[in-house]
Amino acid sequence: MSSIPQIPQASTFEAQAMAPAPPYTLFDPGSVAIATLFGSPVAGATLMLVNDGRLGRTGRGFLMLLAAIVVTGLAILAGWNIPNGGGSIFGVLLLIATIFLARKMQGPAVADHVRRGGKLGSKWAAFGLGILLCAIFFGVVAATMSIPKLITSLTADNAPKVVVGTKDEVYYTGSATQADATALGNQLKSIDYFSDKGVTLLLDKGQGGTVLSFVVKEGFWDKPDMVAGFDEIARAVAPSIGGFPLEVRLVNKERDVKDTTTVGKVAFGNDHIYYLGLATQAQAQALGQELKTDGFFEDKGFDVFLSKQSDGTSLAFVVADGAWDDPAMVASFEKIARDAAPAVGGLPIHLHMVNSTLEVKKDEALN
Repeated sequence: MSSIPQIPQASTFEAQAMAPAPPYTLFDPGSVAIATLFGSPVAGATLMLVNDGRLGRTGRGFLMLLAAIVVTGLAILAGWNIPNGGGSIFGVLLLIATIFLARKMQGPAVADHVRRGGKLGSKWAAFGLGILLCAIFFGVVAATMSIPKLITSLTADNAPKVVVGTKDEVYYTGSATQADATALGNQLKSIDYFSDKGVTLLLDKGQGGTVLSFVVKEGFWDKPDMVAGFDEIARAVAPSIGGFPLEVRLVNKERDVKDTTTVGKVAFGNDHIYYLGLATQAQAQALGQELKTDGFFEDKGFDVFLSKQSDGTSLAFVVADGAWDDPAMVASFEKIARDAAPAVGGLPIHLHMVNSTLEVKKDEALN
C-alpha cells in the first residue's frame, strides 16, 4: 500500500510572517523624521526606542537614545563656535543620519509589521513629541544660561557695599574689605569718576587676583576709546586696592560681562611700563628690555604706557612740557617707538606724547 505524500510544513519564519501582526503600533522612518525635524535627533531616537522596546530590543534602543543625546550636545557646542549658518548644516546632517538609521535598523521590521496588518504610530504623535522635546530643550538651555547670571546678580546685589556721597556705590566681595571699598570709592571721587550720579562699581578679590567691574551704559564696550578710558581709571586707582595687576570688566546693568581687559605694571628699577587693555605682561617685559637697550630707560623714573585695544596698539611717553612742539624731540620719540615696535607686535603704532597728567599732547600714527 503506497504511503500518503507528506505536505511540507511552513518554516518557523514563514509561520511568523503569515501570523497576524501584534496589536501594538510602530513608528515608521517618516514619523522618526518628523520628530527629529521638530525636536532634534533625541526625539527621533525616542521613537526608535519605543519601536525597539515593542520589538524586544530595548537595550539597543537605549544605546541609540544615549548616542543621540551625546551627538546632539556636541553639535550644539560646535554650532556655537562656528560662523553663522554652520549650525544649520549640522542640523541637516543629523536629520539625514537619523532617517538613515531608522530605515536601516528598523525599516524591515516596520514593513513586515505593516504587511501583516499591523498599524503605524500617528505622525501627529511624532510631531507632538518633537514639539514637546523642543520646548523642554529650550527651557533647559534658557534656565542653564540664566542661572549663572541670576547667581551673579544676586551675589552682587546682596554683597556689602560702601556708598560714596549719596548715590555712588562700591560693592565688595571675596576677600575685599570695607576698607578696600572705601579707599577705592574715595580714589574714584578724587579723579571725578564718582560725582554722586548713581554710578556702581564692583570690587572682588580672590585667588585669581583683583577684579574691577564697571557697570556701564549699553554699547560702551564696543567703543575702544571708552574701554581705554576705563583701563586708565583702573590704573589710577590700583594703588588704593593693593596694586597691580587688575582685571577690568565692563558689565551691563544685569551684570553680564561684556568686555574684559588687564591693567598691569612692570618695573625696571625706577622706570615703569604700564600695560593696558589686551597688552600682556610678556609684551611689557619685552618692551622694557628694548627701551633699556635703546638707552631710553636709565633708571630715572620714566613711565611708558603700552595699550592694545581692538583698534590698534599705542605707546604713550610722559615727556617734559613743550617737548611735543620740538621737532627734534618728536623725531627722537618716533625712532624709539619704531625700534620698540617688534617687541609689541610690530607697526602700525600710535605714538602719544603726554604731559605729567597724562593729557595727550601729540598723537601720531607710525606705519
